Amino acid sequence: MNNFLSIQPAIFCEPCKDCGARPVVEQSKNGYVVRCPNDKKHYKTKAGLVDITDWNLKNKTHMPFVASPKQKAS
Repeated sequence: MNNFLSIQPAIFCEPCKDCGARPVVEQSKNGYVVRCPNDKKHYKTKAGLVDITDWNLKNKTHMPFVASPKQKAS
């Protein structure tokens, strides 16, 4: 059985980009890991201190690039 620590709702966390779940903190032998609670194959941070900034950076959904139409000179 996995024991996860939930992250307080007041702390902003991006949802998992693969399944949309809110991340949890898991204790490993080398420190703490922020990871998806549903699947170990989804992105997780390196073991150490709780690194929510890295989680947010890697799971941020980026807006697709949309080229603006060309404007004619008047």
